[in-house]
Amino acid sequence: MSLSDIPRIKGWGHRSSAIDLRSKLRLSDGQPLLFPHVNQLIRDALKRANMTDLLQLDGLEVHDCFSITEYTVIDHCGLTAPGESWKAIEEGRICKDGDFPVNASGGLIGLGHPVGATGVRMLLDCYKQVSGQAGETQITNAKNMATFNLGGSATTCASFIVGINE
Repeated sequence: MSLSDIPRIKGWGHRSSAIDLRSKLRLSDGQPLLFPHVNQLIRDALKRANMTDLLQLDGLEVHDCFSITEYTVIDHCGLTAPGESWKAIEEGRICKDGDFPVNASGGLIGLGHPVGATGVRMLLDCYKQVSGQAGETQITNAKNMATFNLGGSATTCASFIVGINE
């Protein structure tokens, strides 16, 4: 194995917004997304990874501290139109064998939420996926995975794209 075969962080993004909901709502006034900075964060990470489309990823690990957080990320990352994340769920798109698996690991809801350590665990899950070491949760042929982490009701958000050379 050469150094270039080892999974690496290919792209990243970080965005912050106002801490109170009223200010966030003012910032999104007239826009289709409630948290436009989340969409920009995903676009930043894709650009830094030299990717142009979300579907160049093989899956996503989402900080699903609440079920609604995962719904929000599904449409804010562009997998569905705003407010239509339920369609990706009903169609099975985000299942482990779907076209865009989300939280194949079980996510925070399935694994627990050790505050301060969840982002590290999500990076490790992505590493395991792209190196073929994810065991029962392995996504077939995963080469590029992304994380989405947030704090303070999407006040600060971070994303990493982990992948192997292709």
